[in-house]
Amino acid sequence: MPHSLADKQAINDLVSRYNMAMDHAQANDWADTFTGDGELNIDGKTIAKGRAALVAMVENAAKGTYRGRHWVCNALIDGEGDTARLRMYVLSFNIVEGITPRVMGEYDDKLVRVNSEWKFKQRNITFVAGKSGIVR
Repeated sequence: MPHSLADKQAINDLVSRYNMAMDHAQANDWADTFTGDGELNIDGKTIAKGRAALVAMVENAAKGTYRGRHWVCNALIDGEGDTARLRMYVLSFNIVEGITPRVMGEYDDKLVRVNSEWKFKQRNITFVAGKSGIVR
């Protein structure tokens, strides 16, 4: 059976929690949006896999000059049951000095429902413009 509107809203809420936690350097809250073995891939490269690596990634980013805000749009949610595919656009701004566009990209994610809660199993980002401070 296709996902209900409640499932789609829960997935959109997951995206909001992910972005707010990243933008405010809340490493544990950000890692909570993933499954325990979840992974973040950027341009086909695994950046972090598993909770400890995900937490460390945000903590390390917070030590640098990163201060940003993420905007996402055009969410397409497909699948059924306890799995979903989420595709959407992302735009990230650096807000250290003024507002500077940093990255524009596309997500193509695999999500799973764990204990009635949606989580990222695999978050896949492809940059189409700009450069992330996370990928070195």
